[in-house]
Order: sequence, then C-alpha cells, then structure tokens
Amino acid sequence: MKTVASSLKRKKDESSIDLTPMLDVVFILLIFFVVTASFVKESTLNVQGQDPNNNPPPPSLDDPQNVLIQIDARDQIFFNQERIDISAIRARVASARAENPVASIVIQPNDNSTANALVTIMNSSREAGATDISVIEAN
Repeated sequence: MKTVASSLKRKKDESSIDLTPMLDVVFILLIFFVVTASFVKESTLNVQGQDPNNNPPPPSLDDPQNVLIQIDARDQIFFNQERIDISAIRARVASARAENPVASIVIQPNDNSTANALVTIMNSSREAGATDISVIEAN
C-alpha cells in the first residue's frame, strides 16, 4: 500500500508544474520582436529606368540647354566633357544654371560606377537649385 500511495503522490506532484513563468517570458519576447520589427524601414534606390512607352524621351545630349554629367567606371566625374572633382559639382551646376535657368541636368553613369557617386551628384545638383535632373543609361 505504501508504494501505491507514494506513486500517486508522485504523479500528482509531476502534473502540477506551473507554466506561467515560461509563458510570461515567451510573451515578453514576442512583444519585443514585434516592437523592434515594426521600426525596420527599408529604403531602396530604383536604378532601372522607367517604361519608355509611357514617358517622353529623355533629354537630348545635343541640346545646349542640358548640362551633361558623366560618371565613368572608376567614379571619375566629367562635367560637359571636362573632368572635375566631385566636390565641385554644386558650384558648376549653380554657375550653369545662372547662365541658363531652364537648363536640365543629365547624368550618365557608367554600368560599373557606384550608386554613391550618382546619389552624391544628384544631391549636389539639387542643392545648387536644379529641379530637372535626368539619369540616362550609358551608350
């Protein structure tokens, strides 16, 4: 009889495990991951051009109103066929816009140039007051 009573008592003790602390930890982790995941914001840069059937043709490079800025494969900058430093873009664009306020900026990056150079040129052009900035693909 003693063995039967002790085995019943042991079963009763094993079945009364309290799961509340474990559930508290799981819910706290769940709340933590939900809150941190909601603040993740991905930003991308769309490098591909838009559908040419729906848009007007890109500005012509032969148009004297356009300012051509080219980026070669080594991220060297050419402003109207003249090599310049990337820090001089804002001043050059500002002077070109002073001569012709309706001039549009045409940026032609190389397939192997970095997006950092393109974004830096676009930001410098905007700071110089240019509003019409186009990016065309290299020939």
